[in-house]
Amino acid sequence: MILKFIKLTVLLFFLSFSLNAQEYEKINGAWNAVFIDHGLSDKISIRSEFHLRTVSFLSVWNQQIFRPSISFNTLKNIKWSLGYSLIKNFNRDITVSPRVRLEHNFWEQLIYNTPTKKGMISSRLRLEHRFLENLPLQEERSLKSFDFASRIRYRLSYQHLLTPPGTKRPINFVAFDEVFIFLNPSGVPFRFNLNWTFFGLKLQLNKKMVLSSGFQKNTLKVNDDNYLSFRLWTNTLIFKL
Repeated sequence: MILKFIKLTVLLFFLSFSLNAQEYEKINGAWNAVFIDHGLSDKISIRSEFHLRTVSFLSVWNQQIFRPSISFNTLKNIKWSLGYSLIKNFNRDITVSPRVRLEHNFWEQLIYNTPTKKGMISSRLRLEHRFLENLPLQEERSLKSFDFASRIRYRLSYQHLLTPPGTKRPINFVAFDEVFIFLNPSGVPFRFNLNWTFFGLKLQLNKKMVLSSGFQKNTLKVNDDNYLSFRLWTNTLIFKL
């Protein structure tokens, strides 16, 4: 089962590179995030996420995200979450004014974990309700308006322990592939939006901190013939209070 999953993940990774014939632009960048977790009980926890995303590696802002959420572990290996994301999307042209397009994103999420002998397979389904600032962007707050759209996301993840069991600071290999699909006004999936593929390592720094770091390739569909390819170095630090 694990070997089949690894083969499938590798296949998805190389298939994403096959889109290069259609891509008209490749973008390099770095995505960094800090997650702060606090358990309210053995079944309820809250999380605050802070995402700082850049392109031209570190020199130009791409996104800034603040994402609080609450999670419920009511059943074994199942986690429900509700959250909100305040997103600032930056135009890559730093001469444009206004440059920031706001998004208010309310979402629900279900995660199902399947433990394996030396790791875990996870399925994550997220439904997003997005209020996007209308174009053209307005300088004056009173002139800003927002349009509503919905999107569904599915992520398949796998992690495998690389260090001997019982190691004080375990290291895991981590991989995931996530697809984003637009929903029509009736709530039916109807168009591909983008795909994320990630490979990297997860390191247990101490009892309270975990760091994930690796390579991520995002493929964004612009229209029927053109795609944007983001090649990113991604780092996520999780801190438990």
